[in-house]
Amino acid sequence: MNNKIKNQSHIFNLDPRVKLGVMIIVSLISLTGGVTGNEIFLRLLVMLIPSLLILLIGKHLLGWLCIIVTISAWYGEAFVTFNQSQLATLLIFVPSGVITRFLPSLVMGYYLFKTTQVEELIEGLESLKIPRKITIPLAVMFRFLPTIQSESASIKDAMKMRGISLRFAFKKPLQYFEYRVVPLLNSVVKIGNELTIASITRGLNLTHKRTSIIMLKMRWIDWLFISMLLILCVTYYIV
Repeated sequence: MNNKIKNQSHIFNLDPRVKLGVMIIVSLISLTGGVTGNEIFLRLLVMLIPSLLILLIGKHLLGWLCIIVTISAWYGEAFVTFNQSQLATLLIFVPSGVITRFLPSLVMGYYLFKTTQVEELIEGLESLKIPRKITIPLAVMFRFLPTIQSESASIKDAMKMRGISLRFAFKKPLQYFEYRVVPLLNSVVKIGNELTIASITRGLNLTHKRTSIIMLKMRWIDWLFISMLLILCVTYYIV
């Protein structure tokens, strides 16, 4: 099978290998970062990277919202204190800490799902010599979550057609839970099995090297981005 270079639909749609590297670095610094010293400003820059990527692919409302929430939580965690009330300080510090440690990773995951095709992800993982025991579950999960989201929306629309709304949920919560969750669980099991079978059918469980119509190639924007991120990371841990 002939290979071809995968053309990115957007200049800021980074190589999947770069995206995975950014995910690891952003998650590591967000989770383990301190709240004192000069490193808090470098930590803020790293935490804002996923939101900036969301902006660059055209998701302006979501991008700006994530930027505002991240900066607000960072400021609340690092600088807001009430000398006369420790309880008030904790009520700001704890939620802010949760947001700064998990929101950047969630936003980066959203960017990864929105801008990466399954074939690109598989090719990127294989080029990094990742074992098939990791590649296959990731490929299945990558298709699984968007499919479940679509299935959940279809179930919700079907419930609306039958007059089952949130008002019904307040009146009969257990029955609403049954109507909403039981069909979704059945779909989850069925779709998971189908995606696993489809992955095996495509030859993901083969031991020899697979051919692919996609050949990933690092562009200048990928090298520039990963270089800047590595400089930030090294500077952060040195400072």
